[in-house]
Amino acid sequence: MASNQKEVIRFNDLSPYLLLKNGNYLYKVPFRDGFAVLKVYYGDRSLLKYISKTLGNVLVSNQTSFMPLARWHTEYECLNLWREAGFRVFDTYDDVIVEGCVPRQGWRLFEYVDRPRFIHYFADPNVPVDERLDMWKRFLPVWHHRHRLALERREPRLIHENGDLKHVMIMEDGQFLFFDFEMSYRSRRKVKDLVAREILAYLKSLGKTVGEEHWDRFMRFTVEQYLDRDLLEHTYTFAFRNPNPLLRAARMLDRKIKPRAGKPFSKYNTARKLRLLMHS
Repeated sequence: MASNQKEVIRFNDLSPYLLLKNGNYLYKVPFRDGFAVLKVYYGDRSLLKYISKTLGNVLVSNQTSFMPLARWHTEYECLNLWREAGFRVFDTYDDVIVEGCVPRQGWRLFEYVDRPRFIHYFADPNVPVDERLDMWKRFLPVWHHRHRLALERREPRLIHENGDLKHVMIMEDGQFLFFDFEMSYRSRRKVKDLVAREILAYLKSLGKTVGEEHWDRFMRFTVEQYLDRDLLEHTYTFAFRNPNPLLRAARMLDRKIKPRAGKPFSKYNTARKLRLLMHS
């Protein structure tokens, strides 16, 4: 096969290979001597849903579009950006064309990785708490390094828009693999706020995963080990003291009318707990 010629694989029926249906379709397909994951960005949502979500993203949340082709493009862009910055992400088989029952565009073929995700590891009662704390200790400098890069480069695409313990894998070589980059934030002026948002998202996910019994230890450990106290402090500003009066009022209303805001692991209670631990 010539070096510039792409490999072609064909599937006339993907239903036997369905791995996950979550708005997209993920298929674990036979490939070469193993498997690959074929991701089709066109899901089961209606056109109206795609349009309404896109309007909310673009006009309210300052995020990228929710349309299938836009998510296909954004994810590939972010994968390359994160990889070039030194972070482990899924590899893609750009030298392969998939034919058959897939759209002409809006699909991508990824490496298949069968490794534990954070959400399963940190929830596992068979793993001693001290071992889980040690894993979190190894993760914190990697996490902080990406936050610093995002701030230095004013690069919102280095923020994990859907960041939580469901979207990090523990690799055999000790690296952490990050995934799910279909949407990203767009504002270069608000990167510090976006870092604060991501910190809260991960920490509340951590709380839900390890439970109230252990959350305090993990939070204290984060305060001690995370390398930038100012960024941790900014989580409280982001949640409660935004200098923009409209955003501050919107978050106040959010706390009053949404039941989830009062839950133990809400972003607001996470910010309160973090601030309390930092000043205790």
